[in-house]
Amino acid sequence: MATQTLKLNVKSGEKEGTNYWDRCGVLFVNTDDATGEIKSISVKHNMFPGVEMVAFPKRDDNDPVTE
Repeated sequence: MATQTLKLNVKSGEKEGTNYWDRCGVLFVNTDDATGEIKSISVKHNMFPGVEMVAFPKRDDNDPVTE
């Protein structure tokens, strides 16, 4: 499984037309190697240091999606 890592930034100020940013967390996008399909997304945020946030959980291969 491949993982893409994205930085989360928050605008901390502006001075003379220049924006200043602080890193506030990281977003992890886990994808299937063969198809590139997103399997799960999780977030680590500095406002919630002990909390694991998941946009949607990793699915067990034995748990098929039904409509």
